Amino acid sequence: MAPELSDISVAGMHHDGRLLWLAVPEHRLVATHDPATGRTETKLTYDYEVWDVSLAETGLWLLTGGGKLDRQIVFWSFEEDKATRTFGCPEGAAAGATLVDGKLWITHRNNRKLYCLDLESGKTNWIIKTENETFSPATYRHELWLIESEPGPLAHWGEKRHARYFFSRYDPARERVVERRAVDFIPQCMAFDGERFWYAEAEKNGIASTEKDLRQL
Repeated sequence: MAPELSDISVAGMHHDGRLLWLAVPEHRLVATHDPATGRTETKLTYDYEVWDVSLAETGLWLLTGGGKLDRQIVFWSFEEDKATRTFGCPEGAAAGATLVDGKLWITHRNNRKLYCLDLESGKTNWIIKTENETFSPATYRHELWLIESEPGPLAHWGEKRHARYFFSRYDPARERVVERRAVDFIPQCMAFDGERFWYAEAEKNGIASTEKDLRQL
């Protein structure tokens, strides 16, 4: 049964150039949404909550419940129609996952770190310290995008409404943000299609979009 967007809370998303792939933890599923037709379809259900999703050539990389600290990285094979690889999240990093040019990036929001993982072993190849809190990493072509949060005076112990949020392009080679768009709402997750940002707001159902309107840094 296809979910109604107005009835689901989306925790993670990926745009593949045509479809949005949506992670819906409450229902332990991944769905696709076609913005052109408005059609939404369930693609898989899993044993644990699914918190983020990223498309690969032969399957999906998922951030799910389960595993150590109740978060793990799972590869779901399209051919075998099951999970074929499972990794733990280093240092409990579980604020989102995305695949860029054969590299799997995951974020640790509170510790302000980006981790680059080996796809075969799950070992950490690279750790980058970020200026702000980051979460919901996303892929557009060869680019790494993410949500930045600049917390209020109480840091991550403060209320979310006191923080400032940005949709940002991050350059791992230079270890810095190179483009940024401020948003005036509290985002839960984000994907980028080159022209528009697609997002879900925290504590709200459904998805929305906005034009890129970027500021280069």
